[in-house]
Amino acid sequence: MMLPPDCEAAIDQLDALRRGELADTALRSLYEHLEACRRCAAFKVHEEAFLERLIQATRSCTCPDEVRATIYQMIAKESRDN
Repeated sequence: MMLPPDCEAAIDQLDALRRGELADTALRSLYEHLEACRRCAAFKVHEEAFLERLIQATRSCTCPDEVRATIYQMIAKESRDN
C-alpha cells in the first residue's frame, strides 16, 4: 500500500524520535502529524509494542555474548544506514 508523502516522512522519523535525535521543529511537526493521523499513530503504538516485546524476549536470551554483540552491532549499523 502506498502512503501519502507526509505519512512516509512521519514513519521514517520514528526511529529518530526513539533515539531522541529530532530537532524541536521536526519533533513538533511529527507530533502534530501523529495527533491528526490515526494510521501513523497506530503504527507508532504497534511498533513500540513490538520493540518492547523484543526487548523483553532478549532479556532472558541465553545466546553467547559474542553473538549478542554481533547482533547489536548489526542492528546499530542498520539503524544508521536507514
